[in-house]
Amino acid sequence: MKTDIYTKTILTVIAVALVLLVIQNTTIVNEAKADKTNFNKFATVPVNNDGSINVKLISDQLDVNLKSIGGSSVYGALPINLKEVGGSSVHGALPVNFKEFNGSSISSNGLPVNITAVNGTSIYSAIPVKQQ
Repeated sequence: MKTDIYTKTILTVIAVALVLLVIQNTTIVNEAKADKTNFNKFATVPVNNDGSINVKLISDQLDVNLKSIGGSSVYGALPINLKEVGGSSVHGALPVNFKEFNGSSISSNGLPVNITAVNGTSIYSAIPVKQQ
């Protein structure tokens, strides 16, 4: 039995429509599923030439609780090893030059110091001094 040109045309149109439906519902590349509501939680931060960033503290006090440095736990006094201050190497004692304290100039009377503890031990009378 011979099929006529009309039947072939209708079957071709149906076949093309089916192929288009399959292609339309198939994704070759998955869509990005970005959550549009979280964009306001992030901001760009300008980076200096050396890779650092400038930080402005709102409060005059910053609560810091160090638990470890370089994988070692920190107990009591903080271990500090200064190699350089203001571009100059530090050998021996730390160079300190006070010009003012609490907004007041320091006169020849000396620096007002109130030491309450040494190496985590409270001081009630004299400061323990170790002579070398």
